[in-house]
Amino acid sequence: MAVAAVLSLQLISAGQLKLCGAVPTGALLSFFYFLSTAARLEAAANSSAPQAKKIMLVGLILRLGMVFAVLAVAVHISTELFLSTAFSFGAFYFTSLVVLARSEIKRKF
Repeated sequence: MAVAAVLSLQLISAGQLKLCGAVPTGALLSFFYFLSTAARLEAAANSSAPQAKKIMLVGLILRLGMVFAVLAVAVHISTELFLSTAFSFGAFYFTSLVVLARSEIKRKF
């Protein structure tokens, strides 16, 4: 939530109020990407090795297709919207990975 607030405040202070919609778009894209990854990992963990490989490969293609579709729409609207959405996606994805890593470190120690 703090990441969204900081990104939105930076856009507002730069006078780019029209790009504030890119922040929740990137956040939702990151959320569904992360959720899809977690679901595929859980499904692959309960499968045999060849089946797990297929599950992860199909999941990767679906996730990358989802990111490509959203960013392709954004780039057709404007370059600034594309960059804002892509940066927001990256920031939220990186933040979710850091939170996951920290929770695993705390769990082990």
